[in-house]
Amino acid sequence: MKTSPSPSRGAGIGLMAATLLLAGCGKSEPDPTAVVPRTPKEAATQVEQVFRDAPPPVQEAATQASEAMRRGDYEQAVVSLQVAKQQEAITVQQGMAIHNSMVAMEASLIRAMEAGDPQAKRAYEILRRMKRN
Repeated sequence: MKTSPSPSRGAGIGLMAATLLLAGCGKSEPDPTAVVPRTPKEAATQVEQVFRDAPPPVQEAATQASEAMRRGDYEQAVVSLQVAKQQEAITVQQGMAIHNSMVAMEASLIRAMEAGDPQAKRAYEILRRMKRN
């Protein structure tokens, strides 16, 4: 003997499907730190995006870091990223952007050192010392 599904079970399944559908339709902003930048210039863009609404002192440190990354001023970029990292009012996203920038800078510095760039070597030493602290 076959039994038909109960009306409450069908309503429950319909309600669950509607809830999942509505939850999937939410229009949320994409997380700018979800993608790890491959170059310091990409990292500079990410830092600018996440620090756009930061308090002025925090935003100033982030701006200095992103401008230095764009110019290829390795030492200034490393120091400015460290200053931005030490600010009290940074969010998790901002902290992730700083971390991502440090990773991109480190990779870039290693490539530049291998090519014989003395400025890259000095900046890498600064970065290594900062990582220890």
